[in-house]
Amino acid sequence: MSEPRASRTSPRLPVAASVVVVILIVATGLLFLRHASPSRAAAGDTLTVGDQRGGAQALLAAAGELDNLPYRIDWALFPAAAPLLEALSAGAVDVGGVGSAPFAFAYASGAHIRAVYAYRAADGAGRASAVIVRRDSPLRTVADLKGKKVATIRGSAGQNLVLRLLEQAGLKASDVEWVYLANGESKAALGTGAIDAWSTWGSCVGIALLEDGDRVLADGTGLSKDVGFFAANDGALTAKRAILADFVQRLSRAKTWAQQHPRDYAAVLARETGLPFRVALFAITSNLGSTVPIDDRLVAEQVRIFERYRRAGVIAAVPDIRGGYDPIFNRGSEPAVR
Repeated sequence: MSEPRASRTSPRLPVAASVVVVILIVATGLLFLRHASPSRAAAGDTLTVGDQRGGAQALLAAAGELDNLPYRIDWALFPAAAPLLEALSAGAVDVGGVGSAPFAFAYASGAHIRAVYAYRAADGAGRASAVIVRRDSPLRTVADLKGKKVATIRGSAGQNLVLRLLEQAGLKASDVEWVYLANGESKAALGTGAIDAWSTWGSCVGIALLEDGDRVLADGTGLSKDVGFFAANDGALTAKRAILADFVQRLSRAKTWAQQHPRDYAAVLARETGLPFRVALFAITSNLGSTVPIDDRLVAEQVRIFERYRRAGVIAAVPDIRGGYDPIFNRGSEPAVR
C-alpha cells in the first residue's frame, strides 16, 4: 500500500533537541499552574501529571478527589496528547492521560511509556469524536471524502476515527489527502475552506457544532467503544508507585462520580476552562467511562489500532506491545499510600 498523502507536515526535531524543548515547555508551564495539594507536602511526595485543558484536573476537582491529598500534584498542561507523551517518555512528567490511539502511535515510535490505568468510554461518547465539515459543505457521507483534504493530528484519536470510518465504507487510507495540523489550525483551515473536513474530539467538536454552526459528517456512534489510558514512565513506576496507585484509585472514583453527576462535572469544567456550559456538557462525554482492567483481552484489542496504523503507513511496523500495558494497578494489586 502506498504511503497516504499529506499536504502539510512538520519536520521532526532531533531526539535530543526534542527532549530539551519538551522539558523547557513543561518547566515553564509549571511556573503558572497551581498546586492541587497542601504546600506542606515534602518535595519527594510530588506527582507531576501531564494533562490537557478540561482533563484529569477538572474531573478530579469536580469529584472532590483533590481534597486532603497526602502528596502534592503539579499539573503540566499540554495542547494535545503528542507533546504530553513526549514529555512523559522524557521523564519530564510522571503520568498523563491519553487516548488509546495516540498512545499506540507514541509507543510504536519508541516512547518509553506504559499504560497503567484504563477506562472504557461511556454510552454516547461516540458522538464526541467526529469528522466535522462546514454547514454548506457538499460532503454528505464518508464515501464523499475520497480525494478530499482531511485534517487531523497524526496518530491521534481523530486519525484513528477516520481510518475506522474509511474501512467501514470500503475505502483505503490513501483515498484521502491527509493534512496534519493542530486542532486550532484545523479549525481555522475549515473556516477558510482550505480543507474539506476536520476529525477531532471533545470540546473541539462541541465548539464546532454549538458555537460555529458546523455539522457532523460522521462520528464514532456505532463503532466499538474506545479505551482511554493513563500512562507512566519507568522512573515514576519505580520511585512513586504508591502515589501513582492512589492517583489511579482517585481517577476511578471520579469516573464513577462523573457518570452520576454530569451537570456538576460540566459546571466545573466550564468554570476552569472558560467553555460555555452547553459546550462543556457536550465535551464531558469524551471523559466519562468506567475503569477496566489491563489484561490480555484489552491488549489484544489494542493490537488492532497498531495494525490499522501500519496498513495506513502511519507507523512502519507493529512492535511487540506486551511491555506497553502494565496491570500493576489492577484492583487488588495496589500498594497503599502512607
